[in-house]
Amino acid sequence: MPYPDVRRAQSDDQMTVGDLWVQLLREQDELDDRFGVADNARERWDNDFPQWLDDETYRIYVAEADDEIVGFASAHRWGPPPIYEESSEVYLDELYVRPEDRRQGLATQLVNAVRDWTDRIGARRLRLNVLAANDAALDFWA
Repeated sequence: MPYPDVRRAQSDDQMTVGDLWVQLLREQDELDDRFGVADNARERWDNDFPQWLDDETYRIYVAEADDEIVGFASAHRWGPPPIYEESSEVYLDELYVRPEDRRQGLATQLVNAVRDWTDRIGARRLRLNVLAANDAALDFWA
């Protein structure tokens, strides 16, 4: 296994990954108030998680340290509208590592897992967005 600390998410990861996802939302909200967290956000995420695991156009990877999930990445395959030539891409939806586990290479391993999946499915691009106010993320991607 090329990334010993990173693996695909499984159904029994739902609670832990969901908790990390809520932490990500709260951090985004602190950086930009346009990202206020809806009251039912976690409920909606819990409802969607099992579907994402079964969807071949979607991937969730988790990073583990000392047998504990400390980060995750989610990505989906995207294709252009039918008026364009086929050119599939992968969009990195979310990348998150707990603050106390950052700067240990886990985010890089998560991104590499997504990149490998991008290559395996023949996608030609990997896309993402970063909040302009998220200095740590901007530094990571620089």
